[in-house]
Amino acid sequence: MGEISAFFKPILVPMKRVYFERLEGIPLIPLLLPNCQEDHPTRQLFQKEAFRDLKDPLVEVVTDPAWADVHLLPHNYPLVSTRVDYLRQCQETATRHGKRIVVFWNGDGTGPVSMKNAVVFRTSQYESKLRKNEHIMPAYAEDLKGKGLFVRDKTDASPVVGFCGWAQCKNFKNVVGSFLQAFPHEAYALITGYPQSRSFIKGLTLRRRILPRLAKSTLIRPNFILRSSHSAHAATIRLDPAQARREYTENLLSSDFALCIRGDGNYSLRFYEALSLGRVPILLDTDVRLPLAEIVRYSSFILAISIADLDRIDEIVADNWAHTSDQRWFMMQVEARNAFEKYLSAPRYLAYAVEHLF
Repeated sequence: MGEISAFFKPILVPMKRVYFERLEGIPLIPLLLPNCQEDHPTRQLFQKEAFRDLKDPLVEVVTDPAWADVHLLPHNYPLVSTRVDYLRQCQETATRHGKRIVVFWNGDGTGPVSMKNAVVFRTSQYESKLRKNEHIMPAYAEDLKGKGLFVRDKTDASPVVGFCGWAQCKNFKNVVGSFLQAFPHEAYALITGYPQSRSFIKGLTLRRRILPRLAKSTLIRPNFILRSSHSAHAATIRLDPAQARREYTENLLSSDFALCIRGDGNYSLRFYEALSLGRVPILLDTDVRLPLAEIVRYSSFILAISIADLDRIDEIVADNWAHTSDQRWFMMQVEARNAFEKYLSAPRYLAYAVEHLF
């Protein structure tokens, strides 16, 4: 934690100046929390912990739009996407002063942001559909290092593949909805021989297909806790949050690999939480674009598996394990943690984005 704290000492170069017009009663984006000193109400459990090291401002807020380097939409885009008059007002102010407007979209959506001259930071998108003005940002993941970070030695036994999360339908309606959402993509893949169509299938369906097969595999050692609801949101969790978090963290710590499959959006929160503990993610590549892919060498610490190899995950993991030396395995875990510390924790990424991408 010492390195992270040191990173947020006051910087000597001038901070970027931002101007915004807010809507009362709607939470501000996390970037502004050090400036505005307000509570950050959210029903996303554990999300506040992602910003516990974000204490010093990363931007300077100005009250005159002409003074700003950029204008900022101060609310998460899904919360205001239907406020047409408000968005038009923000757009007109930015246009009048010749400024770009920076937008954050933390959530599952992949549609366009209906604002001109916008720079968009979003968690969910398909690489093949990424627009020129969009940047993929990490999910707001808690740094779990304090829960007991340690490196796992490589053994001669089969690798332990961990998963703890939503992988069972909660009711019949959920079964039908999952089937209907997946059907056109499955059908297209079967008819055309284009398996990448399955990238558009929501994570619950993919997990229900993959996990039972892995549970029976003799090539890996499964370490699975399957739940029938999403345990990171106050509206859907079905067990005590402290117990859910403890089981989740212990599952990561007791596994060699963390199986990371998209959710409703095309990204995985688990991916970043695994990195925070130095665990090696198995990332099912559903046309995923990872944050800062041009500078972070993901291939050195993750195992990415194409959606085309959906039914061969255990074979690929076992082969990778067999051909990875003890030293290389050690370094993969170290590099995973280092990437999170340097670029992919929420505070680190925001600092980088303000300096280089605004």
